[in-house]
Amino acid sequence: MSSETNNPPLPLSPCPLVLILGGGFAGLAAAVDLAKAGKRVLLLERRSFLGGRAYSFTDKITGDTIDNGQHLMMGCYHRTLRFLEKIGSLGNLKFQPNPQVDFLHEEAIGSVTHARFKCPPLPAPLHLLGGLAGLKTIGWGDRLRALRVGLAVRTLNGNRERLADVTVRQWLDSLGQSDRIQRRFWNVMALATLNEEPEIASADMFARVIELGFMRTKRDSAMVISRVGLSDLYTRQAEKFVEARGGEVRLNADVARIEFENRRAVGVTLRSGERIEADAVISALPYYALKRTLPDETVAAHFSHLDRFKSAPIVSINLWYDEPVTDLEFSGLLDSPIEWVFNKNAITGDAGKRPQHLALVISGAHDAASKPKEELIAMADGEVKRFFPAARKQNPFHAFVVREHDATLSHTVGTARSRPGHRTRFDNFFLAGDWTDTGLPATIEGAVQSGQDCARIVLERFGT
Repeated sequence: MSSETNNPPLPLSPCPLVLILGGGFAGLAAAVDLAKAGKRVLLLERRSFLGGRAYSFTDKITGDTIDNGQHLMMGCYHRTLRFLEKIGSLGNLKFQPNPQVDFLHEEAIGSVTHARFKCPPLPAPLHLLGGLAGLKTIGWGDRLRALRVGLAVRTLNGNRERLADVTVRQWLDSLGQSDRIQRRFWNVMALATLNEEPEIASADMFARVIELGFMRTKRDSAMVISRVGLSDLYTRQAEKFVEARGGEVRLNADVARIEFENRRAVGVTLRSGERIEADAVISALPYYALKRTLPDETVAAHFSHLDRFKSAPIVSINLWYDEPVTDLEFSGLLDSPIEWVFNKNAITGDAGKRPQHLALVISGAHDAASKPKEELIAMADGEVKRFFPAARKQNPFHAFVVREHDATLSHTVGTARSRPGHRTRFDNFFLAGDWTDTGLPATIEGAVQSGQDCARIVLERFGT
């Protein structure tokens, strides 16, 4: 350690090469901003395609596009929306004019209730109360008591740290939220945004979700959905943006080891044995992938917090039916092992197309992720038949299951305190990714924000 401290930093080249590891939202967001500022950028991606943990591919049987996990965005994803606008992809998104979510609930066997959470054109947060007023799955007492949650968020005044050791369930209980409204509204929101059950997810991140999504403007609450597959939404556009400005994106470039000397990152060594030197390195890798690239002694000395993190899985079950079973674009299923059903035909603008492709999502899928695909498909088809009567006289002719075991960081109690900042003890090595200390849950918005913040730090370090 003493030799590291005494040696001066390496001289900087006139036009620094910034090495970015990882081609997901975080890495590409950093690359775009740095390339736009005129920096030499080289992005390395281990796989043969970009997208990280948010990508899509073509189903070999139907030719339809499958996302590795269906993503809903919101109007409060300001960084993401500006990123997509920058690379010319904003037109691929569909924006709700007013916040609206459809919920389905089986009141009795064979009898399904359709409840709509639709916010009226009122300023925030009154629009939230207006939306709850029309939600038939909860009573008036619950609707009024929901105001306590909004008031509690407002009185936090940005000091959410005290909620880091409290679960979502404990926090909502303390605010007088009944079991009914928790099961039929708050839990659905928490699971969708935190990817963990409210009984184990920490309340600090959930309070942040409510603050950003519902307490500022009505537009922030509106759902935003991609009309195209995730890969088509941003990966090619970002790659072209970077390359048009002199940067380079390399696929099949598996980093075996990040090299450090004199308290600096000097480059990387690939699995192929190739050594690439750099003036600055941004790791946009997930925490578990970053750990594999760091020397053991470096992990022990500077990155021991990596051992404290765990992942939360998401399972997506894609089903195809000969005849349409729903005309809803997406819907939440209450008291069901399936949280969301996405009508891919309606999302892509082919609502009348046959067959109908549905994507069913299980968040916080710790149990489901280990179940056989046949069991998952049968369960998903059973839930579709339970909530959509039009499916009861037909069976899916094709199915495809996607398991993302490391979909997001597990936002358990106390996790927020271990999330690292973007700067490290090495003066030219920076951390990006949705798992870093963004102040947000592990979402697309958090990933983009982290990449852009790292780019800003690099530009400050090397000059704009």
